[in-house]
Amino acid sequence: MEGADDLLQPEELGEDQPVLPAVLTPKASAVRAVKKNDWALRSVLKVFVVKVDPNYAQPWQKCPQRSSSGSAFVLDTQQRIIITNAHVVANAVTVYVRRPGNPKKWRSQVTCMGKQSDLALLTVPEDAFWGDDLRPLVFLKEVPELQSPISVAGYPVGGDSLSITKGIVSRVSMVRYSQSGRLLGIQIDAAINPGNSGGPAFADMTEGTVAGVAFSKNVSSSTDNIGYIIPFPIVEHFLSEYRDRGAYQGVVSPGFYTQPMENPAQQQYLQVPEGASGCIVVKLEPSTEAAQHLQLADVILEVEGEPIAADESVQFRDDERVDYSHVISLKHVGDNLNLKILRQGQVRDVCFTLHKQQHLVGILHEVDCLPSYYVAGGLVFAPLSLPCMEAVYGSRKWRTLAPISVLQAFVQQRTSPSQQVVILVQVLSHEINHGYKYSVLPVETFNGAAVHNMAHLAAMVDGCDQPYLNFGLEGGRFVTLDRQQVIEHTPHILKINNIPSDRSEDLLGEEAAAAAAAGAEAAAAAAAGSELGSAEPGAAAVGQAAEQQQ
Repeated sequence: MEGADDLLQPEELGEDQPVLPAVLTPKASAVRAVKKNDWALRSVLKVFVVKVDPNYAQPWQKCPQRSSSGSAFVLDTQQRIIITNAHVVANAVTVYVRRPGNPKKWRSQVTCMGKQSDLALLTVPEDAFWGDDLRPLVFLKEVPELQSPISVAGYPVGGDSLSITKGIVSRVSMVRYSQSGRLLGIQIDAAINPGNSGGPAFADMTEGTVAGVAFSKNVSSSTDNIGYIIPFPIVEHFLSEYRDRGAYQGVVSPGFYTQPMENPAQQQYLQVPEGASGCIVVKLEPSTEAAQHLQLADVILEVEGEPIAADESVQFRDDERVDYSHVISLKHVGDNLNLKILRQGQVRDVCFTLHKQQHLVGILHEVDCLPSYYVAGGLVFAPLSLPCMEAVYGSRKWRTLAPISVLQAFVQQRTSPSQQVVILVQVLSHEINHGYKYSVLPVETFNGAAVHNMAHLAAMVDGCDQPYLNFGLEGGRFVTLDRQQVIEHTPHILKINNIPSDRSEDLLGEEAAAAAAAGAEAAAAAAAGSELGSAEPGAAAVGQAAEQQQ
């Protein structure tokens, strides 16, 4: 989808956000008649949530408590399953649901969370909620055709009762669900507003068939009436993992990146046979199985038997095509991926196992990152993550305000499971760190040794017996602190800034020790000649200073 930045982000779809008024059905009497006569609407629920969001800018505390609302619907009365969007109940302290026309709010529990597909499952423990008049809605097994009628039911802003808007299926394409990637989505022109999230988009209200789950809208000033719903293939992928494994493992990573191959000269250079097409492998993730089976400049001709066109698309339906990544996104962690590739003019088959996405920089809270920090002499360190950048610079502005070195880290690949990009987030003012005004800069070394992750940095600082602590930053800059002064004054710095501890809980215990040990091994490899370490100007300067201390 073009202009992903113009999408209203999931966390902005709560009822407490300032947005345009919801588009309500024109005749309230007609809506009341439908509610009385159509059993399906009795299964559309309003969700009331009180949540406490993490504070990545000051990770030792959380954001103030706030309330929001959304929609949901009953999926299975026997198993007592209710479905909604993940962003509706993310970071929830309490969740209540209410049936239409009934003032009672029922306490519910989150049983499964899938942030990458923006889906979540709820249940209500009380038997009285699951009365005989409550019937499950059923998903349409196929993605609806273009121009198929759609009715979106939910509880958007502008009122407290159920609202219904109507439209058609406008497009089927890959849609950005979160910053972690794109999945198949259905574009509709029925109005979707904050509070609609998690509600059903009916294909046939009288039969109770649902085409998808409402989850997003485009808020660009140049567009109008563009909403998105989650189709059955994505919902089924999520539900099958819950049924088979009891939890959602997320979207798999293919382990490679490609570019289109539309230029005739490029096709001739790569020895592509007449009539064949595909895409070119341009990057491999070192820690994945794909790196063991693929090479740069390989041409991927087919994925799971589906021919790939030169524009990286595969056939979806008659006269409809989608990106080939859709085929891969329907795979589960541990599944095999079958490719047909062209390498130096020779066609061969390749098969390897798929694993979870492992970004070097964390993208989603509680999926691949958590608030983490370490304080030494007023220097506040944290792992680089998207939530951290959004907290520091704002969700809309971080791409333009963040340093180039930080932005570059977002496109780099992880070389080991424990690797993190550690940044100096801020300097808490004190006489021992006077003169240092750095913020949001990658930390490359400590006393000349490459920093591998947060636990590794904390362990090196804790175990340092040299008189000075030298933190090598990106661009050759470095910060020097007196070790004895750091030991003496850090408790006072923590106290005046109301910070309970010099480090977060994830930097304590056995897992932190294992991560620190992995970091030490990586640093040793760097010192032996890897691309990390003393090849950088900052590392050389700090390394020389460390030698002079000894």
